[in-house]
Amino acid sequence: MTSKFRKHYSIALLWLAVGCATYKPQYREPNKVAQYPDKQLEHSFYLVGDAGNSPIDGKSDALKGLEKLLDRAPDRSTLLYLGDNIYPHGLPGKS
Repeated sequence: MTSKFRKHYSIALLWLAVGCATYKPQYREPNKVAQYPDKQLEHSFYLVGDAGNSPIDGKSDALKGLEKLLDRAPDRSTLLYLGDNIYPHGLPGKS
């Protein structure tokens, strides 16, 4: 590539990036409010990640909050733990 071509290409790319920018929110339908159907919730799922660093013989503040939330959860609810929740020391030894 010649340096003249690079210069023109850089200017065009910069103009395209700046020309497409806006500082005002753009909405297709500015006053539309979402309406949900009048149906009963069949099942609730609670997803928990990064729960393995709680203090020994205790619970972190996040797990305490989750416990309060689950006390009020409907009967048809499922709690799923995501990922590796046993760090930083891993599983205890057999002894």
